[in-house]
Amino acid sequence: MGAADPLVIGVLVPTLAGEPPPPTSTPLGRAAATLREEGVALLFGHTWAEDGALQGVFAQGDRWVPAQARPAALYDRAPMLGQAAAYAAAIRGAAGLRIGNPPALRALCQDKLACQQALDAAGVGGLPPVEDEPAAFSARLEEWGAAFLKPRFGSRGVGVRRVARGEPDPLPATLPGLRPGQDDPALLQFAVPPPAGDAGWSVRVLCQRAPTGRWITTPAVLRRSAVDPVVNAARGAVLEPAADRLSDPDHRFALGLALTACEVLGADPAALELGVDLVIDRDGQAWIVEVNGRPDGRLTGLAAADPDRFGAAAAEAAARPLRRLAALCRAAHT
Repeated sequence: MGAADPLVIGVLVPTLAGEPPPPTSTPLGRAAATLREEGVALLFGHTWAEDGALQGVFAQGDRWVPAQARPAALYDRAPMLGQAAAYAAAIRGAAGLRIGNPPALRALCQDKLACQQALDAAGVGGLPPVEDEPAAFSARLEEWGAAFLKPRFGSRGVGVRRVARGEPDPLPATLPGLRPGQDDPALLQFAVPPPAGDAGWSVRVLCQRAPTGRWITTPAVLRRSAVDPVVNAARGAVLEPAADRLSDPDHRFALGLALTACEVLGADPAALELGVDLVIDRDGQAWIVEVNGRPDGRLTGLAAADPDRFGAAAAEAAARPLRRLAALCRAAHT
């Protein structure tokens, strides 16, 4: 790479059917234009040539240009759950490259039980109790009164439902998750009592690493539902700025709890971002229920509703992980 050449960072994404949307219509596409001015070129793709080059496209203006190059690092944005073989091949092709977020971190976050155990072992508070032994589900539900039954490896609220004392026995030991054709072991998690008048409040805190390596938070998003205790945006929950609903002390506590979780789980320098999901109880206190190793959204809902207030934060959230990865690459060559 010459002095005037851009630093190439690969962005691992799945192949989409049909014509992809123009770069200016997507947060990462717009981030590509911003980063190119900073000397960082994003190469989007997931297949590798025999010489080790990533085959894909660069954003050029409002169009995609086919290209291939050997990137300095790889940013994993490929939710290829239905393409396990293709995803495994993509990761193998990246052998020797720094990957953000690292595969080990993503695997830990995808395993809800292992993730909670890691946080528990580190002394992180604010975790609802979990039961992973199906034979004990009935006794635990009798003790708790209400709980969430969820797949161990799921996300996006898939397969999750609230159960209460008196539920027909036995509760299922496995549940459909996101992995095609494969059921997951079931977990039972204590149901934190929600604020009065609603079925549930959930807060997503997107934590990201600044180029210096410090973990920071982006504006937290509150998901609120009067009828659905799972409280997921994909299931119709209302999105609001968490700062507008929570008291200042409760808001600060939620952000601090999320940052603590990220500092525990994201010790690897290539850990770029984590989405921490917290539920809010009837007293306004936050409880960690899940950590997402490949967080979606990035404030797009808030930015669409109020671009003047959240547009700049959403744009920065798309670019920040790549700036961190670029800083790691440059530091390694100085």
